[in-house]
Amino acid sequence: MNGEMKTYIPQTIRTILVIGCGGTGSYLVQGLAKMIHGYNLDLDVKLIDPDIIEEKNISRQNFEPCDVGWSKAESLSFRMSERYGVDFKVIMDKCENVKMPYRDFLVVTCVDRIAPRKIFKDVSMWLDLGNGESQGQAIFGTTSSKKSIGEALKNWDKSPFVSDLPNAFLKVGMSTLKDKKTKRRVSCAEMAFSEQGCFVNEESAQAGLNILHQILVCGKLSVPAIYFDFRKGRKIPASITKEYLDV
Repeated sequence: MNGEMKTYIPQTIRTILVIGCGGTGSYLVQGLAKMIHGYNLDLDVKLIDPDIIEEKNISRQNFEPCDVGWSKAESLSFRMSERYGVDFKVIMDKCENVKMPYRDFLVVTCVDRIAPRKIFKDVSMWLDLGNGESQGQAIFGTTSSKKSIGEALKNWDKSPFVSDLPNAFLKVGMSTLKDKKTKRRVSCAEMAFSEQGCFVNEESAQAGLNILHQILVCGKLSVPAIYFDFRKGRKIPASITKEYLDV
């Protein structure tokens, strides 16, 4: 039956790379630290962001006025160590310069451009968080190969588990998307709340943390994507069905 739901069992995860520590990433990092501390998880977490905290970041991102002038990644690492006793490593570099992860890595992208995300389309475990003015999504996947997803569909009736999940590259159609060209690209930190919702970053981070909880704490995943839309008052979890795999 097409409506039948399946489960994905993640491989062992030893390292998490969080790409982007700004609007969404700063909230995601705090929730991840709380999860690691609360469940005593043994994970190596690396925070990757070259940016420095500016005054314009304070109203939208998870920083304090006293953080201005600090590296975003360093500030979060220090605060998470003080609050939760976790040791998050810091890489102050662009994600374009990050070495391609090994198979026991989970990559979490919290960036607002398409180009950097495409770098990680072939990573075996990728959680992508994205949002717009009042809507957003969190999508976990294992492959950008339609052939691999086709194989998973062929074996649909043979097991209660699926071997692969389409990642954000497939689900969002990133192959056809390009970053908008403007004279000066306005970052989300500079947008008024009337242009991008006051809580949209936190909601995107919360959706991602829900998925991470399934993977890291429960050890199995039945909802690989969560979509939300404030204007319509909706939050929609996407289960693993044949329709979901049909990309």
